[in-house]
Amino acid sequence: MKEIKKISITILIVMISLCFNITKVEAASISFSASSQNVTVGTTVTLTATVTAGAWNLSINGNGVNKKMVGNFDASYIGNKTVSESVTFTPQAPGTYTFNLKGDITDFDTEKAENVSKPITITVNPKEQSGGSNTGGSGNSGSQDKPDESNVPSESNNNKPKQEVTKSSNNSLKELSIGTGKLTPEFSRDTYEYSVEFDDTVNLYDLSEIEVSATAEDEKASVRGTGKIQLTEGENNIAINVTAENGAVRTYTIKVNKPQKVEQSALRLKTLVLNGINKNGEYQTINFDLDPETFEYNLTVPNEITAISINPTTENEDIIIETNGSDSLNEGKNKIVIILTSPSDNTITTTYTLNIERQAAIVENNDAISKEQIIYMAIAGGIVLIILIIIIVAIIKHKKKKQLYDYDEEDEEDIPFASNETIKDFENNTLSEEKTTEPIEEEKELKTTDDVAPSKLKWADFCEAYEDEEKIEDKQKKDKNKGGKRFL
Repeated sequence: MKEIKKISITILIVMISLCFNITKVEAASISFSASSQNVTVGTTVTLTATVTAGAWNLSINGNGVNKKMVGNFDASYIGNKTVSESVTFTPQAPGTYTFNLKGDITDFDTEKAENVSKPITITVNPKEQSGGSNTGGSGNSGSQDKPDESNVPSESNNNKPKQEVTKSSNNSLKELSIGTGKLTPEFSRDTYEYSVEFDDTVNLYDLSEIEVSATAEDEKASVRGTGKIQLTEGENNIAINVTAENGAVRTYTIKVNKPQKVEQSALRLKTLVLNGINKNGEYQTINFDLDPETFEYNLTVPNEITAISINPTTENEDIIIETNGSDSLNEGKNKIVIILTSPSDNTITTTYTLNIERQAAIVENNDAISKEQIIYMAIAGGIVLIILIIIIVAIIKHKKKKQLYDYDEEDEEDIPFASNETIKDFENNTLSEEKTTEPIEEEKELKTTDDVAPSKLKWADFCEAYEDEEKIEDKQKKDKNKGGKRFL
Protein backbone atom coordinates (compact mmCIF):
# COMPACT_ATOMS: atom_id res chain seq x y z
CA MET A 1 0.00 0.00 0.00
CA LYS A 2 2.84 2.35 0.88
CA GLU A 3 4.51 1.60 -2.46
CA ILE A 4 1.34 2.54 -4.34
CA LYS A 5 1.22 5.85 -2.48
CA LYS A 6 4.86 6.55 -3.30
CA ILE A 7 4.29 5.85 -7.02
CA SER A 8 1.20 8.09 -7.05
CA ILE A 9 3.07 10.94 -5.37
CA THR A 10 5.96 10.60 -7.83
CA ILE A 11 3.62 10.74 -10.82
CA LEU A 12 1.89 13.80 -9.36
CA ILE A 13 5.20 15.60 -8.82
CA VAL A 14 6.28 14.84 -12.41
CA MET A 15 2.99 16.17 -13.79
CA ILE A 16 3.27 19.34 -11.72
CA SER A 17 6.84 19.84 -12.95
CA LEU A 18 5.71 19.43 -16.54
CA CYS A 19 2.94 21.95 -16.03
CA PHE A 20 5.40 24.51 -14.67
CA ASN A 21 7.85 23.84 -17.50
CA ILE A 22 5.31 24.30 -20.30
CA THR A 23 6.34 27.30 -22.34
CA LYS A 24 3.67 29.87 -22.80
CA VAL A 25 2.99 30.35 -26.50
CA GLU A 26 2.83 33.98 -27.43
CA ALA A 27 0.64 35.30 -30.21
CA ALA A 28 2.31 36.63 -33.35
CA SER A 29 3.30 40.30 -33.01
CA ILE A 30 5.89 42.92 -34.03
CA SER A 31 7.46 45.92 -32.35
CA PHE A 32 9.54 48.76 -33.79
CA SER A 33 11.55 51.17 -31.66
CA ALA A 34 14.33 53.75 -31.89
CA SER A 35 17.14 54.46 -29.47
CA SER A 36 15.89 58.07 -29.54
CA GLN A 37 13.17 59.86 -31.44
CA ASN A 38 14.51 63.36 -30.84
CA VAL A 39 18.15 63.93 -31.72
CA THR A 40 20.46 66.53 -33.16
CA VAL A 41 22.16 66.46 -36.53
CA GLY A 42 24.98 63.92 -36.65
CA THR A 43 23.62 61.77 -33.83
CA THR A 44 23.33 58.07 -34.71
CA VAL A 45 19.94 56.48 -34.12
CA THR A 46 19.51 52.72 -33.76
CA LEU A 47 16.24 51.29 -35.05
CA THR A 48 15.27 47.87 -33.69
CA ALA A 49 12.56 45.60 -35.11
CA THR A 50 11.36 42.63 -33.06
CA VAL A 51 9.03 40.00 -34.46
CA THR A 52 7.34 37.06 -32.73
CA ALA A 53 5.82 34.69 -35.26
CA GLY A 54 6.04 31.33 -36.94
CA ALA A 55 6.96 32.96 -40.27
CA TRP A 56 7.60 36.54 -41.33
CA ASN A 57 8.42 38.63 -44.37
CA LEU A 58 9.18 42.19 -43.30
CA SER A 59 11.29 45.15 -44.33
CA ILE A 60 12.51 48.36 -42.66
CA ASN A 61 12.30 51.26 -45.13
CA GLY A 62 12.76 54.99 -45.10
CA ASN A 63 15.33 57.69 -45.84
CA GLY A 64 17.81 55.46 -47.58
CA VAL A 65 17.36 52.51 -45.21
CA ASN A 66 16.17 49.20 -46.68
CA LYS A 67 16.54 46.17 -44.43
CA LYS A 68 14.81 42.82 -45.09
CA MET A 69 13.60 40.47 -42.35
CA VAL A 70 12.57 37.09 -43.70
CA GLY A 71 12.09 33.93 -41.65
CA ASN A 72 10.17 30.67 -41.68
CA PHE A 73 8.97 27.93 -39.35
CA ASP A 74 11.79 26.24 -37.50
CA ALA A 75 11.23 22.49 -37.21
CA SER A 76 13.35 22.40 -34.06
CA TYR A 77 11.20 24.99 -32.32
CA ILE A 78 7.50 24.57 -31.51
CA GLY A 79 5.49 27.79 -31.40
CA ASN A 80 6.12 31.37 -32.44
CA LYS A 81 9.77 32.37 -32.48
CA THR A 82 11.11 35.80 -31.51
CA VAL A 83 13.88 37.44 -33.54
CA SER A 84 15.27 40.99 -33.74
CA GLU A 85 17.05 43.08 -36.36
CA SER A 86 18.68 46.50 -35.98
CA VAL A 87 19.70 49.25 -38.36
CA THR A 88 21.40 52.61 -37.73
CA PHE A 89 20.65 56.05 -39.11
CA THR A 90 22.79 59.18 -38.81
CA PRO A 91 20.93 62.34 -39.93
CA GLN A 92 22.91 65.04 -41.68
CA ALA A 93 20.23 67.71 -41.72
CA PRO A 94 17.51 68.81 -39.35
CA GLY A 95 13.97 67.69 -39.96
CA THR A 96 11.53 64.88 -39.37
CA TYR A 97 12.46 61.43 -40.66
CA THR A 98 9.99 58.56 -40.90
CA PHE A 99 10.81 54.86 -40.98
CA ASN A 100 8.35 52.00 -41.39
CA LEU A 101 8.42 48.32 -40.49
CA LYS A 102 5.88 46.57 -42.73
CA GLY A 103 5.10 43.27 -44.38
CA ASP A 104 3.29 40.19 -43.15
CA ILE A 105 3.64 37.70 -40.30
CA THR A 106 2.09 34.24 -39.81
CA ASP A 107 1.06 32.82 -36.45
CA PHE A 108 2.43 29.33 -35.76
CA ASP A 109 -0.77 27.97 -34.19
CA THR A 110 -3.43 29.50 -36.43
CA GLU A 111 -1.23 29.61 -39.57
CA LYS A 112 -3.03 32.83 -40.40
CA ALA A 113 -1.08 35.54 -42.22
CA GLU A 114 -1.49 39.16 -41.14
CA ASN A 115 -0.34 42.34 -42.89
CA VAL A 116 1.42 44.71 -40.51
CA SER A 117 2.79 48.26 -40.65
CA LYS A 118 4.67 49.97 -37.82
CA PRO A 119 5.91 53.52 -38.57
CA ILE A 120 8.22 55.52 -36.35
CA THR A 121 9.21 59.20 -36.64
CA ILE A 122 12.60 60.69 -35.71
CA THR A 123 12.86 64.44 -35.10
CA VAL A 124 16.31 65.87 -35.86
CA ASN A 125 17.22 69.25 -34.47
CA PRO A 126 20.07 71.53 -35.59
CA LYS A 127 23.33 71.27 -33.75
CA GLU A 128 23.74 73.51 -30.70
CA GLN A 129 25.86 76.55 -31.60
CA SER A 130 28.90 77.16 -29.36
CA GLY A 131 30.67 80.41 -28.35
CA GLY A 132 29.38 83.90 -27.48
CA SER A 133 28.65 85.26 -24.02
CA ASN A 134 25.17 86.35 -24.92
CA THR A 135 22.86 83.68 -23.64
CA GLY A 136 20.14 84.99 -25.87
CA GLY A 137 22.21 84.52 -29.01
CA SER A 138 21.19 82.71 -32.13
CA GLY A 139 22.30 79.29 -30.88
CA ASN A 140 19.95 76.53 -29.79
CA SER A 141 19.25 76.46 -26.08
CA GLY A 142 20.27 72.83 -26.02
CA SER A 143 16.79 71.31 -25.67
CA GLN A 144 16.04 68.78 -28.37
CA ASP A 145 12.35 69.55 -28.13
CA LYS A 146 12.79 73.18 -29.04
CA PRO A 147 13.41 74.63 -32.48
CA ASP A 148 16.09 77.08 -33.42
CA GLU A 149 15.74 80.16 -31.18
CA SER A 150 18.12 82.40 -33.11
CA ASN A 151 15.27 84.75 -33.90
CA VAL A 152 14.21 85.21 -30.26
CA PRO A 153 14.35 88.92 -29.33
CA SER A 154 17.19 90.14 -27.06
CA GLU A 155 16.65 90.26 -23.36
CA SER A 156 18.02 93.81 -23.37
CA ASN A 157 14.50 95.02 -24.07
CA ASN A 158 13.00 94.39 -20.69
CA ASN A 159 9.80 96.18 -21.58
CA LYS A 160 8.72 93.46 -24.11
CA PRO A 161 8.00 89.81 -23.28
CA LYS A 162 10.12 87.17 -24.83
CA GLN A 163 8.61 85.75 -28.03
CA GLU A 164 9.54 82.21 -28.92
CA VAL A 165 9.58 81.71 -32.69
CA THR A 166 8.45 78.18 -33.78
CA LYS A 167 8.44 76.72 -37.22
CA SER A 168 6.05 74.06 -38.52
CA SER A 169 7.31 70.51 -38.78
CA ASN A 170 4.37 69.31 -40.89
CA ASN A 171 5.85 67.57 -43.92
CA SER A 172 2.91 65.38 -44.91
CA LEU A 173 1.09 65.39 -48.19
CA LYS A 174 -2.55 66.25 -48.53
CA GLU A 175 -2.93 64.90 -52.08
CA LEU A 176 -0.91 62.68 -54.41
CA SER A 177 -1.98 61.62 -57.90
CA ILE A 178 -0.64 60.55 -61.29
CA GLY A 179 -1.78 61.39 -64.78
CA THR A 180 -1.71 57.82 -66.14
CA GLY A 181 -2.64 54.67 -64.25
CA LYS A 182 -3.84 54.17 -60.71
CA LEU A 183 -1.97 54.38 -57.41
CA THR A 184 -2.06 51.27 -55.26
CA PRO A 185 -2.81 51.32 -52.41
CA GLU A 186 -5.04 54.38 -52.32
CA PHE A 187 -3.33 57.54 -51.12
CA SER A 188 -2.96 58.11 -47.39
CA ARG A 189 -0.81 60.74 -45.72
CA ASP A 190 0.81 58.03 -43.60
CA THR A 191 1.55 55.65 -46.50
CA TYR A 192 4.86 56.43 -48.13
CA GLU A 193 5.30 53.81 -50.85
CA TYR A 194 3.05 53.21 -53.87
CA SER A 195 3.01 51.31 -57.12
CA VAL A 196 1.09 52.04 -60.31
CA GLU A 197 -1.41 49.78 -62.04
CA PHE A 198 -2.27 50.28 -65.72
CA ASP A 199 -5.27 49.03 -67.67
CA ASP A 200 -5.21 47.44 -71.12
CA THR A 201 -5.59 50.79 -72.87
CA VAL A 202 -2.07 51.85 -71.88
CA ASN A 203 0.83 50.65 -74.00
CA LEU A 204 3.63 50.56 -71.44
CA TYR A 205 6.22 50.03 -74.14
CA ASP A 206 5.40 53.45 -75.60
CA LEU A 207 4.89 55.17 -72.26
CA SER A 208 7.87 57.54 -71.98
CA GLU A 209 6.75 59.80 -69.13
CA ILE A 210 4.22 60.10 -66.34
CA GLU A 211 2.89 63.21 -64.65
CA VAL A 212 2.91 63.37 -60.83
CA SER A 213 0.92 65.88 -58.81
CA ALA A 214 1.20 66.46 -55.05
CA THR A 215 -0.06 69.00 -52.51
CA ALA A 216 1.37 69.48 -49.01
CA GLU A 217 -0.86 69.82 -45.98
CA ASP A 218 1.08 72.83 -44.73
CA GLU A 219 1.22 75.80 -47.04
CA LYS A 220 4.67 76.63 -45.69
CA ALA A 221 6.03 73.20 -46.68
CA SER A 222 7.67 72.72 -50.05
CA VAL A 223 7.23 69.77 -52.45
CA ARG A 224 9.80 68.51 -54.92
CA GLY A 225 9.70 65.63 -57.43
CA THR A 226 6.40 66.42 -59.15
CA GLY A 227 5.62 67.26 -62.78
CA LYS A 228 6.40 65.16 -65.83
CA ILE A 229 8.80 62.37 -64.90
CA GLN A 230 10.73 60.57 -67.63
CA LEU A 231 10.48 56.77 -67.55
CA THR A 232 13.15 54.26 -68.51
CA GLU A 233 12.82 50.53 -69.16
CA GLY A 234 12.69 48.52 -65.95
CA GLU A 235 11.79 49.80 -62.49
CA ASN A 236 11.40 53.56 -62.00
CA ASN A 237 11.36 54.97 -58.43
CA ILE A 238 9.84 58.43 -58.32
CA ALA A 239 10.62 60.27 -55.07
CA ILE A 240 8.38 63.12 -53.88
CA ASN A 241 10.13 65.05 -51.10
CA VAL A 242 8.10 67.20 -48.74
CA THR A 243 10.16 69.69 -46.70
CA ALA A 244 8.50 71.24 -43.66
CA GLU A 245 9.02 74.84 -42.62
CA ASN A 246 11.53 73.73 -40.04
CA GLY A 247 13.48 71.75 -42.64
CA ALA A 248 12.20 68.26 -41.83
CA VAL A 249 11.96 66.12 -44.97
CA ARG A 250 9.49 63.35 -45.69
CA THR A 251 9.75 61.20 -48.81
CA TYR A 252 6.90 59.54 -50.72
CA THR A 253 7.92 56.96 -53.35
CA ILE A 254 6.03 55.83 -56.46
CA LYS A 255 7.28 52.72 -58.33
CA VAL A 256 6.57 52.42 -62.04
CA ASN A 257 7.59 49.29 -63.94
CA LYS A 258 8.08 49.80 -67.66
CA PRO A 259 8.66 46.51 -69.55
CA GLN A 260 11.54 46.19 -71.93
CA LYS A 261 10.82 46.02 -75.63
CA VAL A 262 10.85 42.51 -77.05
CA GLU A 263 13.02 42.21 -80.14
CA GLN A 264 12.84 39.45 -82.74
CA SER A 265 15.78 37.62 -81.21
CA ALA A 266 13.82 37.27 -77.95
CA LEU A 267 10.78 35.73 -79.64
CA ARG A 268 11.59 32.10 -78.88
CA LEU A 269 9.68 29.14 -77.49
CA LYS A 270 10.69 27.94 -74.06
CA THR A 271 8.76 24.64 -74.12
CA LEU A 272 6.43 22.86 -76.54
CA VAL A 273 4.39 19.90 -75.33
CA LEU A 274 2.53 17.76 -77.90
CA ASN A 275 -0.16 15.25 -76.95
CA GLY A 276 -1.99 13.01 -79.40
CA ILE A 277 -5.71 12.28 -78.94
CA ASN A 278 -7.18 8.99 -80.16
CA LYS A 279 -10.76 8.18 -81.19
CA ASN A 280 -11.72 7.48 -77.58
CA GLY A 281 -10.53 10.90 -76.44
CA GLU A 282 -7.51 9.45 -74.65
CA TYR A 283 -4.24 11.42 -74.55
CA GLN A 284 -0.96 9.94 -75.74
CA THR A 285 2.33 11.78 -75.28
CA ILE A 286 4.24 12.46 -78.51
CA ASN A 287 8.00 12.38 -78.05
CA PHE A 288 9.31 15.70 -79.28
CA ASP A 289 12.60 17.55 -78.75
CA LEU A 290 12.36 21.33 -79.05
CA ASP A 291 15.28 23.45 -80.19
CA PRO A 292 14.31 27.14 -79.83
CA GLU A 293 16.48 28.00 -82.82
CA THR A 294 14.87 25.36 -85.08
CA PHE A 295 11.70 26.68 -86.66
CA GLU A 296 10.36 23.71 -88.70
CA TYR A 297 9.72 20.11 -87.63
CA ASN A 298 8.51 16.95 -89.42
CA LEU A 299 6.55 14.47 -87.31
CA THR A 300 4.80 11.17 -88.01
CA VAL A 301 1.95 9.86 -85.85
CA PRO A 302 0.04 6.56 -86.07
CA ASN A 303 -3.40 6.41 -87.66
CA GLU A 304 -5.11 5.98 -84.30
CA ILE A 305 -4.19 9.60 -83.45
CA THR A 306 -7.09 11.69 -84.76
CA ALA A 307 -6.25 15.04 -83.10
CA ILE A 308 -3.36 16.81 -81.42
CA SER A 309 -3.04 19.13 -78.41
CA ILE A 310 -0.33 21.83 -78.57
CA ASN A 311 0.93 23.67 -75.45
CA PRO A 312 3.69 26.25 -76.17
CA THR A 313 5.28 28.53 -73.56
CA THR A 314 7.76 31.42 -73.71
CA GLU A 315 10.27 32.91 -71.28
CA ASN A 316 8.56 36.30 -71.46
CA GLU A 317 4.90 35.89 -70.51
CA ASP A 318 3.96 39.08 -72.39
CA ILE A 319 4.79 37.50 -75.78
CA ILE A 320 1.62 36.85 -77.80
CA ILE A 321 1.24 33.20 -78.88
CA GLU A 322 -1.07 32.26 -81.76
CA THR A 323 -1.64 28.79 -83.25
CA ASN A 324 -2.95 28.39 -86.81
CA GLY A 325 -4.13 25.06 -88.18
CA SER A 326 -6.71 22.44 -87.32
CA ASP A 327 -6.24 20.35 -84.20
CA SER A 328 -7.96 17.46 -86.00
CA LEU A 329 -5.61 15.38 -88.14
CA ASN A 330 -6.48 13.99 -91.56
CA GLU A 331 -4.77 10.95 -93.01
CA GLY A 332 -1.65 12.14 -94.75
CA LYS A 333 0.00 15.54 -94.34
CA ASN A 334 -1.14 18.22 -91.84
CA LYS A 335 0.40 21.62 -91.15
CA ILE A 336 0.23 23.62 -87.91
CA VAL A 337 1.90 27.03 -87.46
CA ILE A 338 2.82 28.67 -84.12
CA ILE A 339 3.33 32.45 -84.36
CA LEU A 340 5.06 34.49 -81.63
CA THR A 341 4.41 38.25 -81.73
CA SER A 342 6.29 40.96 -79.85
CA PRO A 343 4.00 42.79 -77.38
CA SER A 344 5.88 46.02 -78.05
CA ASP A 345 5.61 45.82 -81.86
CA ASN A 346 3.09 43.57 -83.61
CA THR A 347 5.14 43.63 -86.81
CA ILE A 348 7.93 41.62 -85.15
CA THR A 349 7.11 37.90 -85.26
CA THR A 350 8.70 34.45 -85.16
CA THR A 351 7.07 31.40 -86.78
CA TYR A 352 7.41 27.71 -85.88
CA THR A 353 6.01 25.15 -88.36
CA LEU A 354 4.92 21.58 -87.54
CA ASN A 355 4.50 19.20 -90.49
CA ILE A 356 2.55 16.27 -89.06
CA GLU A 357 1.87 13.17 -91.15
CA ARG A 358 -0.83 10.83 -89.95
CA GLN A 359 -0.27 7.27 -91.20
CA ALA A 360 -2.92 5.56 -93.32
CA ALA A 361 -5.16 2.95 -91.79
CA ILE A 362 -4.14 -0.71 -92.20
CA VAL A 363 -6.20 -2.25 -95.06
CA GLU A 364 -7.98 -5.44 -94.01
CA ASN A 365 -8.33 -8.52 -96.31
CA ASN A 366 -11.47 -7.91 -98.38
CA ASP A 367 -11.62 -11.63 -99.38
CA ALA A 368 -12.39 -12.62 -95.86
CA ILE A 369 -16.04 -13.58 -95.37
CA SER A 370 -17.81 -12.36 -92.30
CA LYS A 371 -20.02 -14.53 -90.14
CA GLU A 372 -23.11 -12.73 -91.42
CA GLN A 373 -22.14 -13.45 -95.01
CA ILE A 374 -21.58 -17.12 -94.19
CA ILE A 375 -25.06 -17.35 -92.64
CA TYR A 376 -26.71 -15.68 -95.64
CA MET A 377 -24.82 -17.93 -98.05
CA ALA A 378 -25.82 -21.04 -96.09
CA ILE A 379 -29.50 -20.03 -96.15
CA ALA A 380 -29.41 -19.24 -99.87
CA GLY A 381 -27.56 -22.50 -100.64
CA GLY A 382 -30.15 -24.49 -98.69
CA ILE A 383 -33.01 -22.89 -100.58
CA VAL A 384 -31.33 -23.56 -103.94
CA LEU A 385 -30.63 -27.17 -102.94
CA ILE A 386 -34.26 -27.77 -101.98
CA ILE A 387 -35.45 -26.32 -105.29
CA LEU A 388 -33.01 -28.52 -107.22
CA ILE A 389 -34.18 -31.62 -105.37
CA ILE A 390 -37.81 -30.80 -106.18
CA ILE A 391 -36.96 -30.28 -109.85
CA ILE A 392 -34.97 -33.54 -110.05
CA VAL A 393 -37.76 -35.54 -108.40
CA ALA A 394 -40.30 -34.03 -110.78
CA ILE A 395 -38.15 -34.87 -113.80
CA ILE A 396 -37.64 -38.47 -112.65
CA LYS A 397 -41.34 -38.97 -112.10
CA HIS A 398 -42.09 -37.43 -115.45
CA LYS A 399 -39.54 -39.69 -117.20
CA LYS A 400 -40.96 -42.83 -115.63
CA LYS A 401 -44.44 -41.83 -116.66
CA LYS A 402 -43.42 -41.35 -120.30
CA GLN A 403 -41.17 -44.40 -120.68
CA LEU A 404 -44.05 -46.60 -121.88
CA TYR A 405 -44.83 -44.27 -124.74
CA ASP A 406 -41.35 -43.80 -126.16
CA TYR A 407 -40.63 -45.22 -129.61
CA ASP A 408 -38.10 -44.99 -132.37
CA GLU A 409 -38.70 -43.17 -135.63
CA GLU A 410 -37.72 -46.30 -137.53
CA ASP A 411 -40.40 -48.27 -135.72
CA GLU A 412 -42.93 -45.73 -136.91
CA GLU A 413 -41.99 -46.59 -140.49
CA ASP A 414 -42.05 -50.33 -139.82
CA ILE A 415 -45.48 -50.39 -138.16
CA PRO A 416 -48.24 -49.82 -140.73
CA PHE A 417 -51.27 -47.80 -139.95
CA ALA A 418 -53.99 -49.84 -138.36
CA SER A 419 -57.61 -48.99 -138.88
CA ASN A 420 -60.15 -48.82 -136.10
CA GLU A 421 -61.81 -52.00 -137.34
CA THR A 422 -58.58 -53.96 -137.22
CA ILE A 423 -57.91 -52.86 -133.65
CA LYS A 424 -61.44 -53.77 -132.70
CA ASP A 425 -61.11 -57.21 -134.19
CA PHE A 426 -57.86 -57.61 -132.33
CA GLU A 427 -59.51 -56.83 -129.08
CA ASN A 428 -62.34 -59.28 -129.70
CA ASN A 429 -59.93 -62.04 -130.69
CA THR A 430 -61.61 -62.43 -134.07
CA LEU A 431 -58.40 -62.42 -136.01
CA SER A 432 -56.50 -65.56 -136.63
CA GLU A 433 -53.51 -66.38 -134.42
CA GLU A 434 -51.53 -67.69 -137.36
CA LYS A 435 -48.21 -66.18 -137.93
CA THR A 436 -46.80 -65.26 -141.28
CA THR A 437 -43.49 -66.52 -142.36
CA GLU A 438 -43.16 -64.24 -145.25
CA PRO A 439 -40.33 -61.78 -145.21
CA ILE A 440 -40.98 -58.18 -144.35
CA GLU A 441 -39.73 -57.09 -147.68
CA GLU A 442 -42.56 -58.99 -149.34
CA GLU A 443 -45.10 -57.27 -147.22
CA LYS A 444 -43.70 -53.94 -148.14
CA GLU A 445 -44.10 -54.85 -151.78
CA LEU A 446 -47.70 -55.85 -151.25
CA LYS A 447 -48.37 -52.52 -149.56
CA THR A 448 -47.31 -50.72 -152.66
CA THR A 449 -49.53 -52.72 -155.03
CA ASP A 450 -52.96 -51.59 -156.01
CA ASP A 451 -54.52 -54.88 -154.81
CA VAL A 452 -53.81 -54.29 -151.09
CA ALA A 453 -55.39 -51.40 -149.20
CA PRO A 454 -53.07 -49.22 -147.13
CA SER A 455 -55.24 -49.64 -144.05
CA LYS A 456 -54.78 -53.39 -143.80
CA LEU A 457 -52.29 -54.76 -141.28
CA LYS A 458 -50.81 -58.25 -141.20
CA TRP A 459 -51.57 -60.08 -138.01
CA ALA A 460 -48.13 -61.55 -137.82
CA ASP A 461 -46.49 -58.17 -137.90
CA PHE A 462 -48.80 -56.81 -135.25
CA CYS A 463 -48.21 -59.71 -132.93
CA GLU A 464 -44.49 -59.48 -133.42
CA ALA A 465 -44.53 -55.77 -132.49
CA TYR A 466 -46.52 -56.32 -129.29
CA GLU A 467 -45.68 -59.89 -128.40
CA ASP A 468 -43.65 -59.19 -125.31
CA GLU A 469 -44.03 -56.03 -123.25
CA GLU A 470 -40.66 -56.57 -121.65
CA LYS A 471 -38.97 -56.65 -125.02
CA ILE A 472 -40.74 -53.49 -126.01
CA GLU A 473 -39.50 -51.72 -122.88
CA ASP A 474 -35.97 -52.85 -123.57
CA LYS A 475 -36.25 -51.58 -127.08
CA GLN A 476 -37.63 -48.30 -125.88
CA LYS A 477 -34.62 -47.88 -123.67
CA LYS A 478 -32.34 -48.60 -126.59
CA ASP A 479 -34.29 -46.22 -128.81
CA LYS A 480 -33.97 -43.61 -126.15
CA ASN A 481 -30.23 -43.98 -126.22
CA LYS A 482 -30.33 -43.59 -129.99
CA GLY A 483 -32.16 -40.31 -129.72
CA GLY A 484 -35.57 -41.37 -130.97
CA LYS A 485 -38.64 -39.11 -130.77
CA ARG A 486 -41.25 -39.32 -128.05
CA PHE A 487 -44.90 -38.55 -127.92
CA LEU A 488 -47.82 -39.05 -125.60
